[in-house]
Amino acid sequence: MDNSKGAGEPVFRTATLADLDDIAALEREHFGDLCYPYVMLRQLFDLHGSEWVVAEIGGRVRGYALVGVGTRRRGWVMGLAVAPRYRNRGVGRALLDRAVTSCRTAQADSVYITVRPTDQRVVDLYKNAGFRWAGHEQRYFGAGEPRDVLVHSIEHRPNNTPVPGPNDKRWRKGGPTPD
Repeated sequence: MDNSKGAGEPVFRTATLADLDDIAALEREHFGDLCYPYVMLRQLFDLHGSEWVVAEIGGRVRGYALVGVGTRRRGWVMGLAVAPRYRNRGVGRALLDRAVTSCRTAQADSVYITVRPTDQRVVDLYKNAGFRWAGHEQRYFGAGEPRDVLVHSIEHRPNNTPVPGPNDKRWRKGGPTPD
């Protein structure tokens, strides 16, 4: 039995195929009728799974960021969710930061994400993470499903400065600091 106080700090890592059941359950819980079905998650994982980031707490995936980088050096956060009992603890922001890092590592120049315009809490999260408004589509997910599109421009470091990957120990709370 998991309780949030005894579960410990989140461990952020790259998703594995074994995580798909937990991701699919969170996807259904968070997005309802708009969730990616398991078959789509499996296919997206086959294409982009090495870029996905999960937050594991108490031995289970409690949050995820589905990330994909296309051929035009454009990254997308295709999905981001945190289990309700783990929200408002910085897990979503940490996943978002790691998603941007995953895109940077994959040499993307920008990262896009969509948000329901009325979800001010999430809009603020994205803007505080460096995303800015890029456009609006009234039917992004079909009739009655408008979305704002936000973008985060990625500044690349000089080639002699390595970019830590999403699993780098420096991301962990209390982890080693860079030289």
